[in-house]
This record gives sequence, C-alpha cells and structure tokens, in this order.
Amino acid sequence: MQDQTFSKLFLSNIRYILMRDLDRLMAEVQAYENEADLWELRGDISNSPGTLCVHVAGNLNHFIGARLGNTGYVRDRPLEFSERGVSRAEILSRLEATRRMVDTVLSTLPPEKVTARYPEDKFPETPDTAFLLTHLTGHLTYHLGQVNYHRRMM
Repeated sequence: MQDQTFSKLFLSNIRYILMRDLDRLMAEVQAYENEADLWELRGDISNSPGTLCVHVAGNLNHFIGARLGNTGYVRDRPLEFSERGVSRAEILSRLEATRRMVDTVLSTLPPEKVTARYPEDKFPETPDTAFLLTHLTGHLTYHLGQVNYHRRMM
C-alpha cells in the first residue's frame, strides 16, 4: 500500500512539472516578437526553437502517449529535426495537444505502472517507468531553457 501511495504522489508531481513546463514553453513561443525568429539559428546553436518545440511534442507523444497511454501516436523523429517553417499557431497547437495528452495519460495511469519496467528499451539498463518519466521532465526542462536563452538572445 505504501508503494501505491508513493506512486500516486510521484505521478501527480511528474504530471504537474510536465504540464507547468509545457505551459512555460508555450509562453516562450508566444513571447517571440517576430514569428520568423522561432526558426532562426545563431552562433553555435544547431536547433532552432521551432525545431525544439516540434521535438518536445514528438518526444512526449511517443514516450508518454504511445507507450504508456496507447494513443496510437507514431513518431517520426527525423522529421522533428528536419521540418521547418511551422507556424507559431501550429507549434502552440501541437504543444497544447501534447499538454492535454500528458494530463490525460498521467491522470489515469495505474500507480503500479510507476515501478513496472518501461515498455520500451530506451536505455541499456531498461529502467522502470519512474526512471523514464523523471528523464522526460529533465529533457523538457533542458529544451525549455534552450528556447528561453535563444529568445533572450534575439
């Protein structure tokens, strides 16, 4: 019973962080004065904010939506890094849909799944679901910071 209580708290916290940071990412996208700057590369930056947003949506829809929520999402990771010129409105729409998916899947995920083996061999150690969800929060936060830094550079 104690494991279930912890798992419920863990899921609630991870859900909160992911949704909070998706909100922050959408606010960053909206804060760009010039929409074209979402696709601007500067200095040694190899991925534009637009690319990072498309990638974050694909990443979360794959690892949370498809693998944990059985949403049927099919990821095209190379497209996440090659697609260009997606409008601000479309980026925001994808991020909002991703946010809704995260909310739905993590709100309904059975607590016993937290400590179960994650259903895809993403890492050599084949971690449990808690490990992967923790990794995903760091991944989102990392890219959020990159977008924030880029926007302030512009």
